[in-house]
Amino acid sequence: MFTVEGLSDKQLGRIVRNPVFVADYNHLVTPTSPSRQSQKVWEFEMFNRLKKDASQFTKLPIRDYLEY
Repeated sequence: MFTVEGLSDKQLGRIVRNPVFVADYNHLVTPTSPSRQSQKVWEFEMFNRLKKDASQFTKLPIRDYLEY
């Protein structure tokens, strides 16, 4: 199983639902994307992006989003 910095899928789910994470990375989804129409779809897309390439998420260390 692929992990991001040793974080579980449950922890990654908490991170992508974190309001600070949403504010930091909402710009990654275009305004016309279906992901902008539903919070759940946005979370699913960010979760998959995070697992695929965490290097695009650099505003804070990814673990810091668990602290908020």
